[in-house]
Amino acid sequence: VVLYVCSIIMVRTCGRLPDSDPHAAFLSEQFADIRTSMLTLFVLMSSPNLPKFIEQEGLLFERPLLLLFLIGFIVVGSFGMIALLTGVISESMFDKNQIRNEEARKEADDLVCTLELKTQEIHDMLPLDSEGEAKKEDVMSIAMPAVAELFDSALVEYTEFNLVQLVDLMDTDSSGKVSAGEFQRAIMTYAAGVKPLSIQEVHYNTYVCLQRMEALQGSMATVLELLSSSE
Repeated sequence: VVLYVCSIIMVRTCGRLPDSDPHAAFLSEQFADIRTSMLTLFVLMSSPNLPKFIEQEGLLFERPLLLLFLIGFIVVGSFGMIALLTGVISESMFDKNQIRNEEARKEADDLVCTLELKTQEIHDMLPLDSEGEAKKEDVMSIAMPAVAELFDSALVEYTEFNLVQLVDLMDTDSSGKVSAGEFQRAIMTYAAGVKPLSIQEVHYNTYVCLQRMEALQGSMATVLELLSSSE
């Protein structure tokens, strides 16, 4: 729009000079009509070429307004083009980054769904007791090789030492057995990115402390009842 408006101005002011003007032929060639004027201004904006105007003796110095207009147009136009290109590139990079984030989020959701199903299947193939829990030894010998294959297919980094530690931390209630919920929670937490097992150790120790506090509260309640009955 700016280029079009400036072209109209240049056609009306410089493109229709009387033949008596010594620069009429040159200016008419550059600004004869709107199309030619827009092309001339676009060339000035993209690759400033003022020497072509300076070579016309007395053209710019006899017309200071034309000189100011050309300088201002070149400066503003050049900066405007740079800003436009920068904006287009930045927007393109932002869109690509947003698409990449959405794809990563979708992959993470798909991974969670896959792990949820697979871990349930792996736990179900273990020898289970009447409460649906498996011994830690069976989890280590039967389930963890399948978990290792699952991690390989899902491109989850792990080590054999991590898997051994993971089995120890699954038994959050210290019963010596692993329920389906404990098994799924441990595997999915590790695969979701909580790689440092110290975080899972904190969860394990917190649960153990909670159990001991509940047992202590039960013992204290029993003692209080005995004291009450003795009185």
